[in-house]
Amino acid sequence: LCHAATRTTHATSTTATPMPLTLYTYAGNTHALQSLIVAKYNGIEIDVPPFKMGTDNKTAAFLEKSPLGKVPVLQTAEGAICEAAAIVRYVGRMRADTNMYGSSFFEAGQVDQWVEFAKNELDLPVGMWIYPILGFINSNAKNTQQAKTELARALEVLQGHLVKHTYLVGEAITLADVVVSCSLLNAFKLVFDAEYLKPFPAVVRWFTTCVNQPEFTAVIGTTTLCAGAPAAAAPAPAAKAEKKADKPTEEPKQKEPKQKEPKQKEP
Repeated sequence: LCHAATRTTHATSTTATPMPLTLYTYAGNTHALQSLIVAKYNGIEIDVPPFKMGTDNKTAAFLEKSPLGKVPVLQTAEGAICEAAAIVRYVGRMRADTNMYGSSFFEAGQVDQWVEFAKNELDLPVGMWIYPILGFINSNAKNTQQAKTELARALEVLQGHLVKHTYLVGEAITLADVVVSCSLLNAFKLVFDAEYLKPFPAVVRWFTTCVNQPEFTAVIGTTTLCAGAPAAAAPAPAAKAEKKADKPTEEPKQKEPKQKEPKQKEP
């Protein structure tokens, strides 16, 4: 009887209404949007309160959750989770019946593979290309060209895979598709013009399929692809730089040496 009572009590506790999850981030952060999209697929509610970088991320209460003051941060009943990849994996694993982590142990490994691909091959060059346009850093032609080259190489990998597969893992959308498409979201909206995407038709097909799913549009709205790459905007004023604490800082400008005035010859 004692064992039965224990089992009954345990069953009741697991069906109790869980504490709502809270995600701290600034608006439009694609590293946070990916977790919100996965939450839609998993039927999980996540609260997203207003959050101001440069102010809210410097409070003592927030620094207890994220010692470096970085976002996103997910608050759970058991504590806080930092780092975007860890958060999206946590949300993805909250249900095993929605295909977010594939349909087998092997597919789960493939999902993690693409999450690492996004982090290592996409996030940095996308940022280096679009941050000057958003005014986060100064425009640098050399860095932009390097970003274009690195992204083209990564898109070649995606193209080679997506020519043979509808999705990145298995036969349906998984967390891998969500993470990789979010890593490319701003590039598709701001800089990936028709000429640049010409060698990657399968990538375009896959991306537009993903972002038009109801779980995506519920979070990011309608995605309009870039028609032509816009020119880089002026860099943000130094006083406003702290608003995006997790963005790259501006490169220091080298001071031009002062030219000495020629001495006048005495008559």
